[in-house]
Amino acid sequence: MFRKIIILTLTLFFMALIIFTAVMFLKNEETLYTYEDVTLSIDKPTFITLGDAQITTDGDVTTNTYPLTFLSLSVGSLTITEETLPNGDIFLFDKAENTSWMPITFSVNRSGLGDAMITHWNEEPMLQQEEAVYGTDATRNPFGVVRSTDTETLVGNVYVSRTLSLGNGERVQELRHEIYNFPVDEGVMEKSLWLPPKHQSESWMLISTEALFDSPETETEWVQFANENRRAQFNWLTADGPRQKMELTDDLRTELAYMIPEQPDSVYREWFEKTSSRFFDSMERYINE
Repeated sequence: MFRKIIILTLTLFFMALIIFTAVMFLKNEETLYTYEDVTLSIDKPTFITLGDAQITTDGDVTTNTYPLTFLSLSVGSLTITEETLPNGDIFLFDKAENTSWMPITFSVNRSGLGDAMITHWNEEPMLQQEEAVYGTDATRNPFGVVRSTDTETLVGNVYVSRTLSLGNGERVQELRHEIYNFPVDEGVMEKSLWLPPKHQSESWMLISTEALFDSPETETEWVQFANENRRAQFNWLTADGPRQKMELTDDLRTELAYMIPEQPDSVYREWFEKTSSRFFDSMERYINE
């Protein structure tokens, strides 16, 4: 009798373990955004529930905030923000916040890229420049430009960070990890990441129905310039503005701390006047919004 109880207990345990493992690794995909030939979706574990979006509109900015829950308990949120610029281009920002004590894994996917051409901006090694004032900016150039049937999209990297409160009370983001290479398989680009507890991830896209650059030579020249002049290119873009490496202080945590400057300096207007490329116009408009 005792042996039967042991066997039954072990059987139930392994069945529960198999079911738990299946639930942990089963995923489902939900569409988040569509525009022209751009479709954005999230591929996440089934045990994480994506709630109904809370939609807010402020002028040309529309924000969709989705609650994330696990067994009806809040574990964070996913926010998709669409900002339409005066020239018709669109900035699309995604931000995931993990407010729980367990890690969350997911991917944000862009589909419909079967015949797309990709110009990579990250193939050259980044020049790590140590500056006396700012230290080393660890961020890289954006992933690159995806040219599909109806649109050209500059795809930004994924920035995983946590919020820090410095000794002076200033709140900044400490960069923990940057994901800058995204595989494209069967026409789908995947931005996959593992989000630790109490961390957030941010990424972005610039979408245009027109050519972003007046010529391939201008695009190549800009990528090389940005690689050599690190503070000329804003890599970490958010719906609230661009994050930029902050000045070093006696607090060692500022070595990887980024903040949104009140009045960011840029060279986009200068390059737009020189080339008339749409990319520089859109970036200048975003910086000054």
